[in-house]
Amino acid sequence: MILRNKLMIALAAGALFSSTSCTNLNEELYSSVTDEYFQDPENLVSAVAPVYASLRSYYHHENAWGFSQVSSDETLVPTRGGDWYDGGKWLQLNAHTWNENHPHLKGLWEAPYQGIARANVLLETLEGFEQTEEVVNTANEVRFLRAFYYFNLMDMFGNVPLVLVSQHNGDTPASTRPELTQFVVDELETIKDALPDQPAYGRIGKGAAYALLVKIYLNGGVYFQDGSKVVDPSSEHLDKAISYSKVIDGLGYAVYPDYLETFKLANEENNTDYIFTITYAADDPLGNHGNSWGVHYDTHKVKGIEWKVPSKWNGFSIMTDRYQTFDATDTRINQFYTEFEKEDGSIVQHEQELPLFDANKTQGVRLMKWEPDPGADGVTWGGWSGNDFPLIRYADVLLMHAEALARKGMNGEALAMVNKLRTQGNRFESDSPIADASAHFTQLQNDGKVNSLLDFILMERGWELCWEGVRRQDLIRHGKYLDAWQNKQMENDPDAFEEKVDDNGNTYKFWLPSQGKTSDGTHRYLYPIPPAQVDANPNLNQNDGY
Repeated sequence: MILRNKLMIALAAGALFSSTSCTNLNEELYSSVTDEYFQDPENLVSAVAPVYASLRSYYHHENAWGFSQVSSDETLVPTRGGDWYDGGKWLQLNAHTWNENHPHLKGLWEAPYQGIARANVLLETLEGFEQTEEVVNTANEVRFLRAFYYFNLMDMFGNVPLVLVSQHNGDTPASTRPELTQFVVDELETIKDALPDQPAYGRIGKGAAYALLVKIYLNGGVYFQDGSKVVDPSSEHLDKAISYSKVIDGLGYAVYPDYLETFKLANEENNTDYIFTITYAADDPLGNHGNSWGVHYDTHKVKGIEWKVPSKWNGFSIMTDRYQTFDATDTRINQFYTEFEKEDGSIVQHEQELPLFDANKTQGVRLMKWEPDPGADGVTWGGWSGNDFPLIRYADVLLMHAEALARKGMNGEALAMVNKLRTQGNRFESDSPIADASAHFTQLQNDGKVNSLLDFILMERGWELCWEGVRRQDLIRHGKYLDAWQNKQMENDPDAFEEKVDDNGNTYKFWLPSQGKTSDGTHRYLYPIPPAQVDANPNLNQNDGY
């Protein structure tokens, strides 16, 4: 699509703005532009592209996606000998024992603030020009993106400075989590109906605003509370979530009839399931590394498809317990693979069992939700695949709709909504006895695997949205984020460490498993603010518990 190409070109060029310090949110305007410049829609695309560009940091193993996935019961990065120990940073996320010195907190904070800074500059610039329809529409796009970046900060850190100007002193006090949530809601409510019903691919439309509001209202018992508190969403918030889900139903979105087809490169630009998407290109630095994180070094083909991604990191795997919740008749189990073909044609098996420590190089079921991008062949170290990443899909909205209905006690309607996903999306083999959501729910109840319909919907979200960066939010909302799960332990276990020696003769501290221990407090609902930010801003306090 031409518009997408223009966006990607603008991302590469850097367009009008250059990123500077994210502590004070200042951005330097490098180009002087005239009123006529912003009357040209093509120039508006170039102007807004840097604000979109900050989305690319989200889907990264060391940023928001990694913090969401590895701190949940879904994703595990085991040590394989001394490999992937990395100072214990992945083990800390899995075990909920991180502290304010975790090395990737800096990027988790700065990446969205970079997008906010770019948005503030562009919004101030646009205010100075004739308010044509194109200029107003662009401003609405930018307001959405700024709101999303604040949503991300609020979700991860709770209390952060709310800065809506391009120049300030860097000493803004933090707004509370409810205040930030209300700001995001107010912005989205203001612009939602002015956004286009059918935006160009990769651009923000009405569906994205309504869908993000559905997510916020469904999580109202989290986001409108102090960061250490989780309650059920209010009836008013649930009514909003249900009402806005119905609006999205009328915008032309649809579930893809084949699960893996949803994520194929060829189907991205005409994807009826993608509502809010990060676009990538197989180029440095416009791509993502997602197809490198878990694939074994010796992989040549998976399911007959050649894996040409130049970097293979052999790290991330699905947790054994999560993988084993997928029924054999659920077609979504095909997003995983348990064997690969080497270049010499031999087959190597991936074992399901995955310990947290001293895993061998083939242990752990791997993911192939996104096909390897042939365009990434030989690009650079790191992969730089062009697979786009959906931040919100229509399938997510259907399941949020179902959950809101269930929380209102409308169980029949909730199950019908789950069945809408299953029937329209062919999620189960046609002769499966549990293709019907009611039958599956009943079976899981009888087997003692779920206690309520909400438990079942949480499981359905895990099967449908696996690896899409939503699991942490879901577990917190359902009151399960602090529970014990595979290999989770507490740092204060006196037997948790021993000294080991790696293959190069270096001594390192090895974290031993103490299975079955829960998180050590509700402060784990939030991440600590990077110490450098607390030191730089005299009006910013560290989150409780850190």
